[in-house]
Amino acid sequence: MLTAPARRPARRGASRTAAAGPARLLGAILAAVFVCGGGAVERVPIGAGPPFLRSAGLVRVSDLRAVSPPAWAPDGRRLAFSTADGVWTVQAAAGDADRRHVASVAGVSAVSWSPDGRTLAALAGGHVVGIALDDPVPRDLLGVDGVRLFAWRGPAPAGAGTAYAVAAGGDTAVWVVRTPVARPIRLGLVRGASEARALVWLGGAAGLALTAADRVAFLRPDGRGAVRVVALPPGGRDPAPSPDGRFVAYLGDAGSGESQVTAMRADGSGRRALTPPGRYGAPAWSPSGTLVAFAGVAGDHAALDVADVLTGERLWVGDYRPEAAPADAPLAIVWAPDGLRMAFGTDTGAASGFVWLATLERR
Repeated sequence: MLTAPARRPARRGASRTAAAGPARLLGAILAAVFVCGGGAVERVPIGAGPPFLRSAGLVRVSDLRAVSPPAWAPDGRRLAFSTADGVWTVQAAAGDADRRHVASVAGVSAVSWSPDGRTLAALAGGHVVGIALDDPVPRDLLGVDGVRLFAWRGPAPAGAGTAYAVAAGGDTAVWVVRTPVARPIRLGLVRGASEARALVWLGGAAGLALTAADRVAFLRPDGRGAVRVVALPPGGRDPAPSPDGRFVAYLGDAGSGESQVTAMRADGSGRRALTPPGRYGAPAWSPSGTLVAFAGVAGDHAALDVADVLTGERLWVGDYRPEAAPADAPLAIVWAPDGLRMAFGTDTGAASGFVWLATLERR
């Protein structure tokens, strides 16, 4: 469920932390503490944070009611999503710019772009189908039944490929196919993860992460190491690993039905609450791995906020009123490759709604 933050900023578009030099210096010190482990400082890719960003507003990019989260093309120019009866792409701009019906495929719960941007993959009925944009006839991409999650990545680094997860009783098995003609390799079995939520490739050679309701499993890309499972603290839910696999953001239990957007290192240490208690939606990481976006509702309005995981500073991005779905419907937030735009809309499931675009700009 989505919620609103406890309070709104006095001046829209401003950072929630109205701090100047001393507070930012303190934030830098806290950032160093947060990323230190075992006496060594980890080098983390830093993106522009709330003091250097402002909101450029929200626009609705499509009047179609999506039933899957949006997916960014590798070049950041287009978005893909599914409706009840097909897969579509639109420009990342307001008003259904250059809307294209790619293929008629029913029951799609997730879409993804190939690394070269020429093909779309859609998960429907336990199968992953590939749809080439120049020949949009759906074809079975993996030849596997019962797929619940998949993640597509290019040939570099070594070990990348099409990863997919299949339920195995109460557990989840993760496999990877290096090339279309290669045999699948099982990377590992994640026990007690029948309710798996997402499967993502991590940066570099870090491998993959499988998220479930209350845990994250990290898997080596070559399948030769043990699966490392990080459980959330009691009451924690909706985990999301950072793109480099160093941190995990999640909703921490704040009691009385409330939660807090929280971040910790991937070994479970160094927990930091990024919001006051409230009722928040699942977090989403920016490509830099330092910003976390999350959504909420206040009455009939939904809100979008960004928090810097290192300094704790927050930025209000915008409010909007959902037209097609209840304000408390699940919401998916997906960052663009440039780290300055976010597409958001309905999560998978019974909910449906429009796709929106939030844009940040440097001050």
